[in-house]
Amino acid sequence: MTMTNAPINVLLTADEVLRRSGYKSRSSLYRLIRQKRCPAPVSIGGNQIRWRSQDIETWLNALPLRTY
Repeated sequence: MTMTNAPINVLLTADEVLRRSGYKSRSSLYRLIRQKRCPAPVSIGGNQIRWRSQDIETWLNALPLRTY
């Protein structure tokens, strides 16, 4: 069995999450995390945090579409 079809889970910085999501500020991102409306980051040691790319993609894909 090969793992070629397994999704790659890359760790993203806050700036990368902001670029992917369209949010403009870190304070907006952290506010969403406190409100449990955005995935929380993981600690990778040394006061560094990252977000799992799969968590961010799942979150963005689950956002409701705006209809008119």
